[in-house]
Amino acid sequence: MSDPTGSLSLSPFLYAALAVLIYRGATGILLSAFHALPSLQRRRLLEEEAIADPRLAILLERPRALGMGLEFWNQVLLLLLVLLLWPGRHVLPGGAWTLGILVLVGLWMLDLLLPALLASRDPALWLTRLYPLYAPAQFLLAPLVEPLARMIDRRHAQEKAKEDDDEEATEEAVTALLEEGEAEGIIEAQDRELIRNVVSFGDTVVREVMTPRTRIVALSITSTIREAWDAFTESRHSRLPVFEGGIDQVRGVLLVKDLMQLPDGAQPPLSTLLKPPRFVPESKPVADLLRDLQRARTQLALVVDEFGGVSGLVTMEDLLEEVFGEIQDEHEASTELQEQTPGVWFVSGQAHVEDVAATLGVAWERESFDTLAGLVMARLGRIPEPQESVAVEGALLTVLRMEGTRIAQVRVQRL
Repeated sequence: MSDPTGSLSLSPFLYAALAVLIYRGATGILLSAFHALPSLQRRRLLEEEAIADPRLAILLERPRALGMGLEFWNQVLLLLLVLLLWPGRHVLPGGAWTLGILVLVGLWMLDLLLPALLASRDPALWLTRLYPLYAPAQFLLAPLVEPLARMIDRRHAQEKAKEDDDEEATEEAVTALLEEGEAEGIIEAQDRELIRNVVSFGDTVVREVMTPRTRIVALSITSTIREAWDAFTESRHSRLPVFEGGIDQVRGVLLVKDLMQLPDGAQPPLSTLLKPPRFVPESKPVADLLRDLQRARTQLALVVDEFGGVSGLVTMEDLLEEVFGEIQDEHEASTELQEQTPGVWFVSGQAHVEDVAATLGVAWERESFDTLAGLVMARLGRIPEPQESVAVEGALLTVLRMEGTRIAQVRVQRL
């Protein structure tokens, strides 16, 4: 008996289309996991050798090749899906139009909804689980994708190098003009330093100027008014973040002036006095943050890392000090860098590496740290003990005092 609708003859195409649809859904999640994986986490996975598949590990070192290959392969699968469904268009009401709508709805679910629900939660897990499904296609696409990826990487590297050269040349030209102006008596040394700070201000990011997480003075939302007063008095700050449960759950900012306006004996919950907190990423340029704080008419922002945790705190004063130098209140003592004898200083572990190096007249290569404590731990490779020393270019650094795992004070001796 013949099949007037042709459904029997179409069934192989429909089964094949269903298989391609499921497979493309998996590669769509894989692509979303790749895009959702932060570069820092990718480097950490490679350094810790957490990727069991050597093929995936090699590709993660060249992420452009992996991303381009997945994008191209998903388009190939889309074309294959349309070709498999096309013979069945005449059995659908509306024909090709209905087929097109079904394909669009399917793509919306596969490319947007499903990946957003799954891959964004644990991209590393989905990447390692689903990569074997794509590995054969990656082998086939390598002759096409690899040369294109290398060419684009070279082009970007050349453009980046040119931008860096231009920026370096500009800074060198400004420095030369400032030194020439000072030598001729046109510019005072203090003015030269101010202009240089203004020039470098545009290249500074929030992470370089923030107060680190371990030094944040904060209040619990369950604190009493008396406890809040004590915290303000001891810290000498005018604003304090208030958290609930832990420092990563900041609920707001408490201003000392709001406490001063309370009637005598009033004990309202702190939650009723809080201002909304402002969060900024570590990588935000300080020039942009300064404008944002001015527009919002606020003085404080919480700094968050790429995982959403609070990594520090930055104030308007921190930003202004980048241009005008250290701003000391009347109750502050200049304790960050104290010269004891010629060539010997007692320095706070939180002092900026560049400031200490400038005082010594040396150049220390900065890696992933900003403070003197970071330099000591980077050279030792561990948390030091008191009185432990490490030699760096042009100086001997000796840990004088530890506060828990934090380096509080360092003796710096010029060599």
